[in-house]
Amino acid sequence: MRMANRTIYLSEELDEVSRRLGLNLSRLTQAAIAEHARHNSDDAIDARVESASARIRDLGIKWPAESLVQQRRDEAER
Repeated sequence: MRMANRTIYLSEELDEVSRRLGLNLSRLTQAAIAEHARHNSDDAIDARVESASARIRDLGIKWPAESLVQQRRDEAER
């Protein structure tokens, strides 16, 4: 899995506390985002769809407009 590089800002006090406690800020942030996503699933899904859509656009992938509609029809028939 590719890991994005993001910057977070902490007050000097929180920075000091996190260093003294030896906190892994990356792991802590990932856990907080995952927890937030669990409690806000519609928002999380929308964010994932938008992120995937942006990657698809960036890669220049063209999906047939009806591909998902046909797949859903096929699944409903089963």
